[in-house]
Formats: sequence, structure tokens, C-alpha cells
Amino acid sequence: MELEQRKRFQIIIAILLALVVLRTAYLFYQRHKSNEPAPKQPAYSNNLDDYVSLPKVYLYDLKSAQKELSGKTVWIKAGNQVAFYRYNSQSGQAELKHQDGLLAPLEQLQIKNVISQRAPKTLSEGQVAVVQYDILAVFTHAGEPGTYALSIGKSVGDDFNSTANDLFFFADPHQLYSHWPPEIWKAIEEHKAIPGMNELQVSFALGTAGTISPGDYGNRSIEYSNNGNPVKVTFEHNKAVSVTPAKAQ
Repeated sequence: MELEQRKRFQIIIAILLALVVLRTAYLFYQRHKSNEPAPKQPAYSNNLDDYVSLPKVYLYDLKSAQKELSGKTVWIKAGNQVAFYRYNSQSGQAELKHQDGLLAPLEQLQIKNVISQRAPKTLSEGQVAVVQYDILAVFTHAGEPGTYALSIGKSVGDDFNSTANDLFFFADPHQLYSHWPPEIWKAIEEHKAIPGMNELQVSFALGTAGTISPGDYGNRSIEYSNNGNPVKVTFEHNKAVSVTPAKAQ
């Protein structure tokens, strides 16, 4: 009887020792894990922009332009650089001699129609008159009453030249560049440049009109006109390192 009690006691001691060892090992493991550096969040890489495929249109005459663009929603790619004009629906003409303003970066437009209108031209003495037509996209945009027009190309005789792919995004840029961090998109929507932005992102915020210093893409300074509120941005390795207001011309 005494022998059985001794064996039971030894088993209990062994179990308690095992539990102590396991508990100690667990505490050491937890301490080791807490000292490990937190896993780094994946950083945004400019290289991802190179894989974005931009939808395009192929226009070769007025009829194809009407077919491709009428009823389409587009976003302005060349911000603060594209002039627009009031469109008179009764005459079917745009007031091309009176610019109404410049379209903001990423401004969303609803194209209603595409028309051809004889371009205004002043001839100097001795010049030969050449009939040139502006190819105009007639559009409306959110928050603005009325209908407007902007030039998307020229037509002279049988020559037809379109700039639509340079002027517009044909898919929502927010979806095309959804890999950009929220703080980048917030700055873009507020039309502000912030350190860390690349050249493409700053153009989304401030537009494409500006004066460029000598240097390679991503390693230069650009003074953006920013629709009358110029901003100078200096880039190194395609990241903005300096953002400063500039004097208006």
C-alpha cells in the first residue's frame, strides 16, 4: 500500500514538473515574439504604375469620333491646360473666340456629341486662306449648368488629327490607380502636392501645365501653373522632396 502511494506521488510530481516546464517554455516564447520587429507593411512602388493599361480610342474622321465618344464619360488627363467654351445649342456652334476657362485635373465630363466647326482665323497680308475645322466634343460637367465644348482635334481637307487620347482618361483614374495609398488620393482630390508623390501623382493634383527644369524624368523641378496659383515641386528618384509656392507670372 505504501509502495502504491509512493508511485502515485511520483507521478503527480512528474506531471507538475512537466507543467512547470511547459509554462516556462511558453513564457519564453511569448517574450521572444514580443521582441521581434513588427512585419513591414508592403510599400507602394512606382513600378506598379507601369502596369496600368490606359483604354484608348481610335478616331480617323468625324463620324468615327461621334460613334466612339458620344455618350461617353471621360476624365481630364491634361489638367489646367485644356480650354473650354460655351456651346449654343440653338446655333449648334461653340463660342470659340471667348474662352470660358480651363478644365481641372481629373474633372469628369459627360460627352454629348462631337461636331465639326470652322476654326476662327485672322489672315495677315499675303497669306492664303486654308479652311480648317475644329473637332469639338460637346459636354456637360457636374456642378456646372449649361453645355460646353472643347477641341479634341483638327481637320483640314482629308487630314484628320485627334488629341483625344492625350486629353482624356476613358476609365475612372481612381480605379486605374487603385494601388495608390489613401493619403495620395486625398491630396489629389484637394489639388495639393505633398512630399513623396511621384510626377504622375502631382500632375493629377496640379495639372500638366508648367515649366520644366533640365533633368531626367523624376529628377528635376517643375513649376506647375496650377490655374494661376503656381507651385514648384522638386523630384528626386521620382519622389517629391520639396513643394513650395511660386510667384505668379
